[in-house]
Amino acid sequence: MTYLNTGADKSKMLNLALKSERVYKPHLIWSDTLNPSRPLEKPTQKRVAQDYLNAWYVREVALATNEFKGIDDYYTASARQKVEHLLKQNINALTRIEGTSLNHNLELEFYSADGQFISFKDFGVQEAQRIFSENNLLLQHTTTASYRVIMLLEDGFWRIRQLVRIPQQDSIVPKKQVVKKELPDPIKAINYYPQQNPWDTFGTDFQPAVIQTDFKKIKDLQFNTIRIFVGYEDFGKAEVTPEKLSKLKKLMDLADAEDLQVIVTLFDFYGDYSVIDWSSTFKHSRAVVNALKAHPALLAWDLKNEPNLDFESRDKDLVLFWLKNHLAYLKSLDPATLLTIGWSDSASASLLLDDVDLVSFHSYQDFASFTTSYKELKAQTNKPLMLQEFGLPTYSGIWNPLGADAEEQAEYYNEFLTFAKAEQLHYALWTLYDFKEIPTAVVGRLPWRKAKQKHFGLIDGNGEAKPALSIVKDIQD
Repeated sequence: MTYLNTGADKSKMLNLALKSERVYKPHLIWSDTLNPSRPLEKPTQKRVAQDYLNAWYVREVALATNEFKGIDDYYTASARQKVEHLLKQNINALTRIEGTSLNHNLELEFYSADGQFISFKDFGVQEAQRIFSENNLLLQHTTTASYRVIMLLEDGFWRIRQLVRIPQQDSIVPKKQVVKKELPDPIKAINYYPQQNPWDTFGTDFQPAVIQTDFKKIKDLQFNTIRIFVGYEDFGKAEVTPEKLSKLKKLMDLADAEDLQVIVTLFDFYGDYSVIDWSSTFKHSRAVVNALKAHPALLAWDLKNEPNLDFESRDKDLVLFWLKNHLAYLKSLDPATLLTIGWSDSASASLLLDDVDLVSFHSYQDFASFTTSYKELKAQTNKPLMLQEFGLPTYSGIWNPLGADAEEQAEYYNEFLTFAKAEQLHYALWTLYDFKEIPTAVVGRLPWRKAKQKHFGLIDGNGEAKPALSIVKDIQD
């Protein structure tokens, strides 16, 4: 958040940011707004809710940075004293807390006749925290709590006067019997992008007729599943755009028409994971999952593509903390659909085994190395395994003079698919087409990386089938 690192008045900058864009986005609902003294008008509901979330946000920022900026705007004088006392304790102890809330369920208790005072309860607030001492991680955990809240309208702001933790309400919710979706026996999948717009399936060049033709080809090759990618920023991050969702639903309909199931990767090109960003990523997932969870073509949610590649830059503990809690959230939204993570290697796939239904990993190793790593992973779990990405590029130009040719690619698929068939191993090839252009965001600017990535397809850039295509079809038939 660059606006917190400038030389300007940080309280004013923070307040301007909160007014111009909602930066803290937990799921909030008013479950009860009945009030005997005066109605709680819709605009007031929205304003109270937004100022309440803003108060949570400035408090989380203060606890994370040990700075007092922004507290004055959303807490009354008496409430500020409590927040400031906590901050001083943390500063003296060289402690800071990175935290967020993920949901708020508000139930109105009282709204004054003059419209200046409001009291409500906030039930079942899920919170995530990472606690640091001298910048060393001490603890990361999630909790659920309920609060009684009093807010006053002062100077145009609804400010928190009191935020008191109250006992959780005991509620007995009967457990529904949930039947998980069945896996195809086995999954025979291909990672899919249209040839003319790879890594931009749902962009301005979205053409249903082209996708329909591609899906017919995929079905003819005896595949039963495709894997697709939802770009976090491309879809609008937390504010998922209706146009993108409409295109995604159309693709799902086209897949269903060809009797293809779909594995949807929810987060591609995302690498933040910071706790303060969780409410945004959870909102993104909620929009996509609620839009698709009843779709007959949906097979599995693939939470994140290759998250282990972020371990070094973003901290392994933080990435795993986000993954584990996000998987639990997906399960709460859609308990019937299978869950997986697209790890970039088999060693990482042994992580979070208890939290997924399908253990997925990628491998671009030679066959001997692959079989060794596969057997090591298989010995660690009884859950079904999926080789979610594998392939061999047919490029042997200036940037890769010893690269494979088309015949070697055919031999590669013959060896891998024969093994997968014998092992009943689920798999997804990379990919149907060669591509003429590779976005820099995918592999960087280095030409030798782009050159290889262009030539993984079963069909070349001119639309001609490579020898591997018939091998794949024959083995899958």
